[in-house]
Amino acid sequence: MNDLTVMIEVVARAGGGGSSGDGGGGEIIALIGYFPSYYLGKLIKKLLPRKAELFVSAAFATLCSVILLIIGAVGGFSGTWFMILIIIGIWAGWGAAFFGVMDRLKKRQAAASQAISAAALQDGAWNEEALLAHARQAFLQYQYDWSTFNTANIKTYTTPRYGMHSSLLLSVLHELGRTNVMAQVQIKNSLIVGMHDDADNSRDTFEVAFEASALDQLVDSNNTVLFKDSKPFIEYWHFIRSGESWLLDNIVQHTQNLSAANTSLRAFAENNHMFYSLDMGWLFLPSKGLLMSRGKFGTSDINNHVVGTYNERLVQLYTYTPVPLNNNNASWLILQVTLPKSYGGIIVQQNKKAFSTTSVYQKTPKEYTKYTFEWNDFNKRYSVHATDADRLAAFELINPGFMAYLYDNDPSVGIEVADNVLYLFKYLGARTTTTVNPQEYQAMMTIALKAFKELQL
Repeated sequence: MNDLTVMIEVVARAGGGGSSGDGGGGEIIALIGYFPSYYLGKLIKKLLPRKAELFVSAAFATLCSVILLIIGAVGGFSGTWFMILIIIGIWAGWGAAFFGVMDRLKKRQAAASQAISAAALQDGAWNEEALLAHARQAFLQYQYDWSTFNTANIKTYTTPRYGMHSSLLLSVLHELGRTNVMAQVQIKNSLIVGMHDDADNSRDTFEVAFEASALDQLVDSNNTVLFKDSKPFIEYWHFIRSGESWLLDNIVQHTQNLSAANTSLRAFAENNHMFYSLDMGWLFLPSKGLLMSRGKFGTSDINNHVVGTYNERLVQLYTYTPVPLNNNNASWLILQVTLPKSYGGIIVQQNKKAFSTTSVYQKTPKEYTKYTFEWNDFNKRYSVHATDADRLAAFELINPGFMAYLYDNDPSVGIEVADNVLYLFKYLGARTTTTVNPQEYQAMMTIALKAFKELQL
């Protein structure tokens, strides 16, 4: 069953921000019916028992729908269509109010509560009230520590694996010169929706669903707010037992489609001592570079994110989609690392090919100059543009050995340097980013490791 709350949230973003392109007008009209129905439903839920609230609210929504259809009929086809859109909004609001995510989790909560009560007969660590209190405290503390880059404290209540992953993600934010401030955090509801009691206590786990709200702001080093979001959200927090306490081991967004998780990429990350995340949204969307200039906060997507270190330098691999759900949807596979010095702007890419489905030529601005080399075959396959000839000459990858490596292997991978950020990029086309395989990530890593040696990283 689809989550109507999430659906209407997407509608609101598309209609208000224009990110979906066409069709926003009808969605906005539907919201006229959605919001009154939703908030009235929430009020009725507080006043009446379950069966009564469903009967009264459904009867009222039906009455309103009939009245609106009669009014719409007077206005002819356009009037009827206008009212139908409002009616759709009414019933979407009704469904979101009475069959929201937290309502649907009540069965899971009841089952978990019963299992905890049974486990408590043998083990005092299974105390539902104490577990919820511990989870709530961790929830609030993590928001504060994340906002203040307090990785040392995060590691005191998380598993070593998740503590390290959180630390790396905060390091990415720090390299970008950003802070993700979570303010005015409020827990609206929390339910234990899963538990596992094992004979080996170190394998005991429980999961809490949080419904919360916050003023979520992404702020740069100049205190400019790049993006903010105050909409309610739902997350699932997974805890693992450690002695007589419990450690946070994972956080999953309700909007995250777990069926789209790429398990082979997760295995790739683990095998390379790195960490995998399915969906990073636009939190780590770079602002430097020709390719990244297509991105937009609140719209673009970074998915299948893998992060780790090489010689104490942060390395990220991810799929990047500038405009999701666009008719001409196009995605890239990116490897990103910050260099110790700036090289201005440099881009090395395969020359434009007619009707090619494996590459897209990045048009360079007028401040970039094209440079050629003595190797004519390389010039026929690749183009090199840069903003500064001296810094291009100092760029260690522009050497006969590495260029021969690119030419001989022909991996359809381009190179871009934007100041001190290096990107390796490969065009994925319109295929979904979930179909990316670990061999493509491994190929990027192979090229990167050779590049790192040339760059003496």
